[in-house]
Amino acid sequence: MEFKFNNTKIEIKQGFNEIGGNFVVIENKENKVVFDQGIRFSRFKKFYNVNIQPSSASELRRLGIIPPSNEYDKIFISHLHLDHLGVLHLLNVGTSLFVPDKDIFEKFIEPYKESNTWTAYISPPIGVNVFDIKDNNENVTPLSVEHSAYPAYSLYYNNGDVKILYSGDLRLSSPLRILDPQLHSRIHDKTILEEYEEKGLDTDVLIIEGTNFSSASSPIQPHYFLEQINNIFDSHENSLIMISADPIDLEGLATLLLIVKNRNKIPVFLGSKLVKMSSLWNSRFQIIDKAYQFEEGNSIEFEILDEEEIKRSPQDYVIFTVKGNLINLGRELSDISKGSVIISLSTETKSETGEDESVEDNWYRTLGFIIYRLRISGHYYPYELKQILNTIKPKKVIPIHTEATSVMCEYVKKLGYTCASPL
Repeated sequence: MEFKFNNTKIEIKQGFNEIGGNFVVIENKENKVVFDQGIRFSRFKKFYNVNIQPSSASELRRLGIIPPSNEYDKIFISHLHLDHLGVLHLLNVGTSLFVPDKDIFEKFIEPYKESNTWTAYISPPIGVNVFDIKDNNENVTPLSVEHSAYPAYSLYYNNGDVKILYSGDLRLSSPLRILDPQLHSRIHDKTILEEYEEKGLDTDVLIIEGTNFSSASSPIQPHYFLEQINNIFDSHENSLIMISADPIDLEGLATLLLIVKNRNKIPVFLGSKLVKMSSLWNSRFQIIDKAYQFEEGNSIEFEILDEEEIKRSPQDYVIFTVKGNLINLGRELSDISKGSVIISLSTETKSETGEDESVEDNWYRTLGFIIYRLRISGHYYPYELKQILNTIKPKKVIPIHTEATSVMCEYVKKLGYTCASPL
């Protein structure tokens, strides 16, 4: 989808009228930049399943699952979810890749370098120049936002012809802000709207995500999420509780770790990626005083705890892991798993992640788990769009990352703003 503003062309090559897989090219005579280059998981699921896996990164591109990002030499990544980060393997030598935080990116990408599946293509090849997004000379100003991946940015671009704000993915409220305002302010010293006003920015074109305009059911509000979690802990105080968490969802992970700490339980981490990222978050923000991990390869960041200790005193611990590890853990714990609790967290829609939870559910029932599925959104609620627009005051709006483009534009119109018309 193409839009023209003065002498600048904006192409939404992926992400228009679909959720995920954003790929935005902004071009005039002087410069060309790309914002995000994600995987289109809705299309991925049409060609692949557990028995059929991608044979190459080139195949993914040929099937329209990833964009032709190798045609561009300056790419900005708003955050590290795969529907925005995408597959980096095909980038050309010499490409400048601007990531939200170079140190966090290197820690995040490490497991993919060692992968023996198609996810190895996520890692960039030698010769791609990786920079911190704040260290660019392309007139792109990153504005920190809250999202279910940390760090995350909206990108403000002034090419001298038109001023564009690309939202990336963002939310305006989170449980951590309610639970521990001080920790929240150490992670985010100001909101995007506060920073936007402080910098005195002015926007001609707002390219804004609308994920929750597509949602069949609204994700739960932050205060209700906290109430639900506390109700679960109250009702299962003598049971083993296991939580599936996204390693890069710093705010979600910090919220749950604080609740565990306040209840005098000890977190235990399982899975090398979660172990490494949790250690990184704790070193930066001092979230918890004590934690254990299960022994797994060379990823030793916390004191080792034996599974037998879990079996002796299951009520003293809360196990944090990623979804793929819960089934194997339940098998190993055997009878202890019966009546134990799983809190399965989701922050993104299935269109963004490509998840199919039906097989997991069969195993949870077989192993005797009590399962709670909770979704706290990484995206703003539709009613919050009014606050966003009234702060940014864009001349034109382009919806992205939503399947409800026309619905969103009708609401934009009712709020007194105008959606841009494509060429």
